[in-house]
Amino acid sequence: MGDLLNEIHDNAAKRGKQSRILEILSGLSNDDQKDLITALDDKSIPASNISKAMKKRGYKLDISVINRYRRGELLTDIHESF
Repeated sequence: MGDLLNEIHDNAAKRGKQSRILEILSGLSNDDQKDLITALDDKSIPASNISKAMKKRGYKLDISVINRYRRGELLTDIHESF
């Protein structure tokens, strides 16, 4: 394996901290957890709609976090955690 490929693998292993989404999910009821995960997985639902709904419930969930989730850039798979 070349140096560039090693560097790419190293960067992939060090991606960010635990997602804010996991923190929020842990504070929700089971039904709300399922609803949030369903909404996050449905790319036809704008990230801004999800963010606004969570804000109304007292949770700060930035659009950028939702977009990182949708691009598969989270450290942990939320489907395995919940």
